[in-house]
Amino acid sequence: MYKATKPLNIMNASSFSKYQPQIMSLIGFMILSLISISSHALATNPGAVCSANFSQSSLTNADYTNLVSAVNTNNYVSIAGNASGSIPLQIKMNTVESSSSTIKSNFGVITSSGTNAINIRRTFPTTTDFTDITLEFRNSITAQPLYLTNVALSAFDVDYANSSGNTFDDYVQITGVTESGSSIEGSFQTISGSNLTYFRGLYTTSAANCPAKDLGTQCQGSVQFSQPVSSVKVRYTNTGRLSTTSNQEIDFRVDNYCYVPQYIFSGTVFDDNGGITVAQASATNADITSGVYANNSNYFNGIYNPSAPETGISGSTVKLASCTNTSTVYSTQSVTGSGTTIGQYQISVPLSTLNGNTNNLCLVEERTGATYPLRTNNDSKTISFATSTYSYPNNNFGRVIAENVGLVLKKYQYLNDCPSTLTYTSISETSTPNTGFSTASISNIEPGRCIAYKISATNRANVNIDSFIMRDTLQQKGINGATVTSVLANPALSTVDYNSSDNPAIGANGEVKTKTFVLSPRTKRDFYFNTKYGTTQ
Repeated sequence: MYKATKPLNIMNASSFSKYQPQIMSLIGFMILSLISISSHALATNPGAVCSANFSQSSLTNADYTNLVSAVNTNNYVSIAGNASGSIPLQIKMNTVESSSSTIKSNFGVITSSGTNAINIRRTFPTTTDFTDITLEFRNSITAQPLYLTNVALSAFDVDYANSSGNTFDDYVQITGVTESGSSIEGSFQTISGSNLTYFRGLYTTSAANCPAKDLGTQCQGSVQFSQPVSSVKVRYTNTGRLSTTSNQEIDFRVDNYCYVPQYIFSGTVFDDNGGITVAQASATNADITSGVYANNSNYFNGIYNPSAPETGISGSTVKLASCTNTSTVYSTQSVTGSGTTIGQYQISVPLSTLNGNTNNLCLVEERTGATYPLRTNNDSKTISFATSTYSYPNNNFGRVIAENVGLVLKKYQYLNDCPSTLTYTSISETSTPNTGFSTASISNIEPGRCIAYKISATNRANVNIDSFIMRDTLQQKGINGATVTSVLANPALSTVDYNSSDNPAIGANGEVKTKTFVLSPRTKRDFYFNTKYGTTQ
């Protein structure tokens, strides 16, 4: 069997010219390409290791099939792996040909002894041509580049053939891109029984033509990256030793990658306006039967509705903290300030950051300044945490501007002569307080007359208003510019709406206070009381 010696400069085709007579003399000796060379199943890549606290994974057989089906579509493929979901990996795979004349015989998945690999077969027009296969890693949760540690790959069937029908000398370069953006080579990993060596890439030291598609160790070359990488590139080319490159092929696999599992808490701080613009908003519009606040199920509902349209808002921070002691903070992030991701946040922490607190975690939203002062849901969200769940999305916090307040209070007054009985519900709303309940002011009131009040509380929001209490303090001479004192007058306060123990007696001054109520979404409730004006104390 003919064995050719490798020169140091394996990319210099002219350096092999002295071997051409010997090579030509062997053209008819076809047994070289027919010999069945013994092969063993693929060996474990020595670089397929992970440190403590890292999850370890490799591609499954199905992952290879899915990747090949999406090659050159520019789409990311979700990788199942075998790390029980602790590595949120997606891969986009594309190929680039150095020459449009390259014959692309195959790019697909092969199976050997139940193990899948990616097969690439090419006939290059020149010895300097190549095919690049790039695998880009992305976090499936954040859609950001994912830097994997100890990424290890193996190439198979990296061999040499020199016959009339098959002439090639495989050369495989594997590089990666680090967090700094620099390109690094994979570190060569020694495989027992392999004929391959390494000089800026993998090549064989033997003239043997290995059996195709069997993933044997004789022509297996393995590498591992010493730094975390967000992508790897496999360049398949030729050493340049032979003048032609016909029907050459290799297989490759991703043997290993490591990642410290991250728990990701995300959401959006948003304007819960249901699509009501600033120009349309009004803090005094209590109309829930017509207009912009009527039949708008997205307004002030505590739910992010981008189709409403509702948008994120800047200016808030969100912290991951202990629910019982929010000063114990594990991580804090300001929401995105502009662009299509405005208002969004993503807090990413390893399990060790939580210091054992896995049952009492809350996300707390905070804000400074006067913009969007009103919340539409609680400022804290309790997380149902599980160590096997790595993503906690849609923890959204709603706010609105002051003009989009959910509760509208409207105060009406009616001038009366203090009858012993007064049926409030029979009094109409009018333009003047002399004839009915009106929001107009009263002037030149005679001392001793009465003013009846109706306080309308309208919940125009789509959430309950809990613990609602209406309070109104009767005027008292000398306080807040009042010149006279008013007292509570008959009829007695409704026992449905008021507790007698919480309110002044008839003829006394003080604060009128209702019971505690829940105002249901899109409802209105009226409260009444009568006062006698002009009594001095």
